[in-house]
Amino acid sequence: MAKKRRWPWVAGAVVLVALGATAALAVVRDPLLLPGDHELTVYAVNDGISTEVTKAPGLVGRVIGMCDADTYYAEQGDRKLCLVLNGPLGDVRATRKDGKVTVSAAEVARLRSMAAQDTGTPAPTTTLVLMSGKPAALIPVADLVDGQPASVPAL
Repeated sequence: MAKKRRWPWVAGAVVLVALGATAALAVVRDPLLLPGDHELTVYAVNDGISTEVTKAPGLVGRVIGMCDADTYYAEQGDRKLCLVLNGPLGDVRATRKDGKVTVSAAEVARLRSMAAQDTGTPAPTTTLVLMSGKPAALIPVADLVDGQPASVPAL
């Protein structure tokens, strides 16, 4: 009889470990879920081959944030985007609060410098992507003003 009573405890322990591992994976994959400043990697969007799609990728594609092997999936409002990225161009620190990702004024100058880098495409960079395991924010280069923080909707 004693062995039968142990199984609910073992099952409960397994469930707790699985929930903890899932929570840890979510935080590692997207550090912007936690409060405070976080370091994000900056990429340039390759406008020539990135596309807006009418249908989101399957469940697996949405979970891992990919349209296919080299195209990242992001939703910006009602828009579903498959983004081809060039880079990485560097790292910046940003915070997420109230559905917005904010980059400090000091980091905006670095973002403008990164956007001016040669990414190998014939057209200049028009949009930067902040990545935290998956696309976290799209920043239009034209909206970057030196000396002012940049705040954009989180993806």
